[in-house]
Amino acid sequence: ETASCEDAQHRRPRLNRKTLFVLGAMNLIDCINVNLLTPYVDKMVSTYLNQSPQSPAVAHTVGMLIGLYSLCEVIFSPLWGTFADMVGRKPALLIGLGGSCIAPVMFGLGTSLPTIFAARALDGFFCGNMGVTRTYLGEIVDESNEAKGFSFLALCFSVGLFVGPILGGELVFPAERAPHIFGGTIFETYPFLLPNLTYAIFAAIAWVIGCIFLEETLPASQRCSCLRRRQASAETVELPAPMGLVRSTSGTDPSGAPTRFVLDEGESTVSAPKGKCYPVELIQTIVSYCGLSGTTAAQNQLLILLVSYEKSAGGFEFGPRDIGFLQNIGAVGLLSSQLFLYPKLTKRFGFLNVFLLGFCMAHLSYGLFPFYGLFYDKDKYGMWRFVPLGCMQFMYTASTGMMFPTAFAFINRAAEGLNRGAVNGWANSSGALCRAAFPPASAVLLSISTSWGPLGRYLPLYIVTMIAAVCLACSLPGLRVINARSAVNARARSPAAVAPAPPVAVVPTSLEEDCRNARREPLVPAVEA
Repeated sequence: ETASCEDAQHRRPRLNRKTLFVLGAMNLIDCINVNLLTPYVDKMVSTYLNQSPQSPAVAHTVGMLIGLYSLCEVIFSPLWGTFADMVGRKPALLIGLGGSCIAPVMFGLGTSLPTIFAARALDGFFCGNMGVTRTYLGEIVDESNEAKGFSFLALCFSVGLFVGPILGGELVFPAERAPHIFGGTIFETYPFLLPNLTYAIFAAIAWVIGCIFLEETLPASQRCSCLRRRQASAETVELPAPMGLVRSTSGTDPSGAPTRFVLDEGESTVSAPKGKCYPVELIQTIVSYCGLSGTTAAQNQLLILLVSYEKSAGGFEFGPRDIGFLQNIGAVGLLSSQLFLYPKLTKRFGFLNVFLLGFCMAHLSYGLFPFYGLFYDKDKYGMWRFVPLGCMQFMYTASTGMMFPTAFAFINRAAEGLNRGAVNGWANSSGALCRAAFPPASAVLLSISTSWGPLGRYLPLYIVTMIAAVCLACSLPGLRVINARSAVNARARSPAAVAPAPPVAVVPTSLEEDCRNARREPLVPAVEA
């Protein structure tokens, strides 16, 4: 009863501009953290190895350093999700942001490979904010603002695609760029410190904002639920259930637990489900997210490799600046999708239909790559060769901007009644594993297929599309179940669906009948002597 009173007194936060801004700032910080070292990591590794950036040892070490973060994400994301279920969402978010303030500074101050690897591993340890942020948002949105909330997170992600490379590319070696300002300072001794210190300052500002304005969504009585469940299972007292009642769940509290629970007719005990596995539709939804994460990472990797081919091999021969220009076009596409397309499309056609539309558009845009390859010759086409590639990248990122927010929303819908923090942690871990495994596998496949003729290089794109189609086919039944369930819940919560209860006639009874009804005893007619 005490727990119920505490839950009733706990005021559930609602989605508003202030909360959305704080969550967006945290998501932006995480996105910048992933992309911050991309522009200078090869130069940093080559400096510490004292070898050329084209050296195979440098390329191997760069791959290990970048992959270390994904490896930590795979390992620690479920732990952070469980931690958020035990102590609350806000403490988990603030601890993760605190680590993001410290680890990058250590990375920028590193003077050897072991130091920067240790700092990167520490940064990867505090990687749980993405999953916890989605958990928090999933607990404060409803069908009316779900698209707005999750699309805003994707919007912040697209902004991070701009800010991360700019910080990493423009602020390294500041003493060489502005010797009159940074010459003879600590930034000359540690040339990679300034971008990491700038990022740490942004993270500290986000930490202060979150500490002041962010509200907790998980009631205190529902934290440390794992320990309470074990204690409750040892002390459970089975109670007889009244006949004529029907089991139903109507709505959820901020943790996702049902707010109304009634028994089926004929059930004898009141007990929680004892299954240890997640529901099938939740697993299928996570499969769709994993397939989306892995195939998107693989296609981005293949794009970079294909446009980097030399002109003599029929390639565009793009350098880092040209590739960065394409990525900026993609970021504009993602930004436009979240601002103008996604909220309106989901409101008119529904989440599932928008997800399928984004899937078709994304793989169609990359499926036409052999056509784009006809414009590889710089001398013949000049800047016009950017037009088909730019349109492709714009369309592709706009399409993925329709799929990722939908996947996040469906995972949170499927997690109702479960520990959402742990569910999002496992989903983020599985997605990180696919993001780490798919790109190197696609690169190996590209190196094999290149020898199969001029069109062989495009074969990995179609294999990735086939993998994505298989993942979608496996997950589509679960997505349809969740989509249908959400539609039913939305109609049930609509004002038109709530009919006034018919008046109940009050039949006067005797005191004896009242007492017997309270004890659930049958009435025995009096026997005349």
